[in-house]
Amino acid sequence: MALALTEMSVISFVIVIALLVIYSVLDIKDRKVRNEIVFGGLIVGSVISLFTGHFLHYPELHLTAILLVIPISYILFRLGSIGGADVKVLFTIALLSPGIEFGEWGQQMLEAIIGLGGELVIMLLGGYIYWRSKDRETTPPLIPILLIGYVFVQLFALI
Repeated sequence: MALALTEMSVISFVIVIALLVIYSVLDIKDRKVRNEIVFGGLIVGSVISLFTGHFLHYPELHLTAILLVIPISYILFRLGSIGGADVKVLFTIALLSPGIEFGEWGQQMLEAIIGLGGELVIMLLGGYIYWRSKDRETTPPLIPILLIGYVFVQLFALI
């Protein structure tokens, strides 16, 4: 993996961080993230990603991430492990920032699997640890943990 700090990757990283911060605040505060907010962020982020060329430059990466996140998030939702907002936010990340933004990998499929897989594992593990340490009657807010996972995976490329 080679370090790749491009304007495209920085913009994509900043967009996803901004959206995840907004969604995290709502998830902690209200325990709900409304569809209008998630879809609004997805539309704005998609338009910006189109203008920066991120979609056109990494089509295989985006397609792999979307095809990976849809069945996994659906199964986790049906099992009750994650909520509806978590599914939509995972899809948003898969669409806007599917891989490792600050690293250039030769295999885009592998990058999508490692990027989203790492974020998903951190989110689920963090949610489980939170659930075990708190009152088990309440579900943990997973979007803030996903934010931590996203930052961790993205900064992994800088090491």
